Amino acid sequence: MSHDTEFHVHHDSPEAVGRRERLGVRLLIVADGAFLFGMIFSYFYLRNLNVNQAWLPKGVHTFSSASGWIAASGLIVAALAHRLGEYNRGVRNLTSILVLIALLVGGYYQWHQMAHMPFIAHDDSGRPFYNGAYASNWVLVAGANMFHYLVGAFIALGLVLRGYRSKIDPTLEEWRQRTAGSWFTWMAIAGVICAITTAFK
Repeated sequence: MSHDTEFHVHHDSPEAVGRRERLGVRLLIVADGAFLFGMIFSYFYLRNLNVNQAWLPKGVHTFSSASGWIAASGLIVAALAHRLGEYNRGVRNLTSILVLIALLVGGYYQWHQMAHMPFIAHDDSGRPFYNGAYASNWVLVAGANMFHYLVGAFIALGLVLRGYRSKIDPTLEEWRQRTAGSWFTWMAIAGVICAITTAFK
């Protein structure tokens, strides 16, 4: 008795599958953008409102403006490396690995920043709290960066693994490269927006 080990995930054409996947990613980008711009609006609204000087209370330390750009650099490098691999198939496996490494290193840096925030204060019983509205808003923006790093690393890992498979539909693969490129481009744009925002203290 013989068994057929071939299986087909999709019954639709590769173009139809690629269009559906691209639509899903674009909807994710729209939703993520809505959250991000809501956070940016809150950041500048509270900064300009500054009730009782609660934005940055006296003696509260902040991150440098350069730290926001360093945190975004992994997202930018990943987007540029993926774009290179998207247009040059010969280096696609190499650029996929570079994208994954850039996102892992950048994600670690962002996590390190979040673990060593200079604006944590302690009350009389020793419990930590965020000292000022700047601190709370910075955590939201850093969380947005961290979300992009996590999702981007997951996608990059998938691209690395797919790069070493022998049986891949070339049309569907091109669609998936372009779809991933949409997400990586959005991540880089979001990282730049977050870096510009946190430069205003």
